[in-house]
This record gives sequence, structure tokens and C-alpha cells, in this order.
Amino acid sequence: MKKFEKTFYASWTDLDPNWHVANHAYIKYAADTRVSFFSLIKLNKDVFEKLRIGPVLFYEHIHYYKEILMEVEFRIDVEINGYSEDGRFFSLFQNFYDNNGNHLAHLDLAFGLINTDTRKLTSMPEASFEIFKNCSKSDSFKILTKEDMRKHGKFPKNYINEQ
Repeated sequence: MKKFEKTFYASWTDLDPNWHVANHAYIKYAADTRVSFFSLIKLNKDVFEKLRIGPVLFYEHIHYYKEILMEVEFRIDVEINGYSEDGRFFSLFQNFYDNNGNHLAHLDLAFGLINTDTRKLTSMPEASFEIFKNCSKSDSFKILTKEDMRKHGKFPKNYINEQ
């Protein structure tokens, strides 16, 4: 399947005090692109509500290469970087490009789906997972394990009040 892309124009409301697109706007544009991508694989709002599932991010890491200025047209693509065989863990790359093909930013993220009743991870619906597996893959694509979700060595440390 062809790589999924969505096009945007940088707006005045997305700028920071340096007059280029702010960090929060990159995240917003990337999320909007993912929601459109989910619709492509038959996981729209109605399906999420009907199946009582929803996406949950484990991490998002963004790397900035070149600033985006106001009124610049740019596109964001989605590449599958990995998924677990059971359809519970996923890794995506999202790349930002201007119309000249300049690489503006790269987003690396991992996510899963939760059952909104039990608040536990669940597998992607089979029909959507089959479409997902046929989408454009990154050069570093791999089958993920639960351990890959902690590849950055970050684990929760509960606070203990010692008073």
C-alpha cells in the first residue's frame, strides 16, 4: 500500500515567540494525521465507540531538522515501524516534509489500544490489523515484543511518602 500522507499549511495560531511552528503544533499535526490514517484502516470514531476501544500512546519522540514558518505548506507521512504479532503494540514513524522534499522533522512513537471499560490493553480488530500490516513499512521495521515498549529504559517509580 502507498505511504499515507496528509498536507497542512502552517497557521499563525501555531507559531511560537520565534515565529516558527511551536512544538505543540507539530504534535497536533501529527495526531491529526494519525487520526486520518486510522480512518483509512477502518478505525474511525464510530468503530472505537462501538468496540469500546481507543488508542493510547506509550511515547512520542520528535526530532527537529528545519523550522516550519507561517503559511508554509508541508506534508506528514505515516510509516509502520513495527507491530507485535498479537496486535497489541505498535510503532510508527511520522516524517514532515516541505514541498521541495526537505525533511523538516521526524516523530517516533509507540502506541497500543485499550479496552475503555477494563482500561487494559487489547488487540487491534483483525480486519483493521490486516490492513495495517499491508501499509508502508520503514526500513527499520520489526516485529515487536513487550520488551521493545521499554527500549528506552524508562520504568515507573512510585512515590513513597516517608513522613
